[in-house]
Amino acid sequence: MLRLREERQKRGLSQTKLSALTGIASSDISAIENRWKRPFPGWKKRISKALNMSGPDAERLFEEVAENDR
Repeated sequence: MLRLREERQKRGLSQTKLSALTGIASSDISAIENRWKRPFPGWKKRISKALNMSGPDAERLFEEVAENDR
């Protein structure tokens, strides 16, 4: 699982709500979270901004995290 899903859920956001905030299709957000699709640099920026994350924290959104690491 990507840290993105964890951070999105911490903030109480659904994929649909994150989609509305970023302009990225919810199907694409799902594909990113499930590692079926790599996010474009512009998408990373928009997602990070929507989650109020920047710098190294923003880059960590797209790292894989094991369930037991949480």
